[in-house]
Amino acid sequence: MSESANNLHALRRELNVLAYLGLALLVVFSVFFLYFWPLLQVTVLLIQSSIIWLFCIYRALGFMALNRLDDNSPNYADLGWANRLSLLRGWLIALTAGFIFQPGLSENIIVFPALAYLVAAVIDRIDGYIARITKHQSLLGSRLDTEFDALGLLIAPLLAVWLGQIHWSYLSVSLAYYLFQWGQYRRLRNSRPVFPLAANPERRAVAGFQMGFLAVVLWPILEPPATTIAGFAFMLPLLAGFLIDWLTVSGRINRGSSATSNLLLEAYRLIQQLLLPLGRILIGLLLGLSFYQKDIFSADSIITTGVGLLVILCALMILAGMAGRVFALIMSCLFCWLLLSYEMTLIDTALLCSIIWIMQLGTGKFSLWLWDDRWVKKYDGSSL
Repeated sequence: MSESANNLHALRRELNVLAYLGLALLVVFSVFFLYFWPLLQVTVLLIQSSIIWLFCIYRALGFMALNRLDDNSPNYADLGWANRLSLLRGWLIALTAGFIFQPGLSENIIVFPALAYLVAAVIDRIDGYIARITKHQSLLGSRLDTEFDALGLLIAPLLAVWLGQIHWSYLSVSLAYYLFQWGQYRRLRNSRPVFPLAANPERRAVAGFQMGFLAVVLWPILEPPATTIAGFAFMLPLLAGFLIDWLTVSGRINRGSSATSNLLLEAYRLIQQLLLPLGRILIGLLLGLSFYQKDIFSADSIITTGVGLLVILCALMILAGMAGRVFALIMSCLFCWLLLSYEMTLIDTALLCSIIWIMQLGTGKFSLWLWDDRWVKKYDGSSL
């Protein structure tokens, strides 16, 4: 038996061990949950989470031959810590799936899937870093990352819709990846060309923000209608990106042509040099109108006044372009918390959407400090 075959056999054996270990941990977790739920609900939790976990293992088994640096390199002899972390992310997503369609999800219970998905989102940010510092980068890791991104964006929105935190239309985000893959499969099956997609850090950043949004919205802290509006604001850039990518892979947009490249470049310049700076100014104007309507600083609560001042500070940092994405993130959470005590108006809706779009797209030209913009787009562990 060749060295490559031996390595594949060892990899499958390791993956089988992890599969059984994951099932055992799900059983342990289910037994623990008998303290909160009757046997029938716990059984449903175990079945749902086990099905998703076995699906993760099945997908990983199908990609074992990719556990190498590139197409010309031999397979690694083991999965490596980065891929093990990716599989842990799959397990946490599977655990989250166990709570979908479950009745009686009180605030005390929902903490468990919310924490599981939050940890999964954190792992998504660090597994690539672990791969680079351990010198175990692989095609398998990239593929698992994509697979579990899509799976997480299916499971978490289903749970958030079930909890009433977001509108059911957000499930279009869940379906987008699978429809995109199905479309490519149909084109290949019908002998039609599928054109490659160039690497795009913005695509990865927008997908990452979806996971961050869901990791927050699952917690019993923020409520509709703020979370519902935020869901619409978050999903629109991602769906627009999928549409552009589909037009590219189907050949309707030829990014290699000079005319298309110039058009896309001009569109990018318009967004960066005009729309995003105007968006920052709009945030300041809308915030002033919102606070004037609500008379925030006449409230008796010291906490409300303090949060209002922090929101203003975040708006000033966004206006100056000082780590605008970071302060947009903080501002969106604080503003949604304020909306728990006030009726949400049309101005509040426009303000929240503007904050979220600045968070996703950046502050654009005339920004004083773009550290966060570079951090969002780079791969952890790289020098880029």
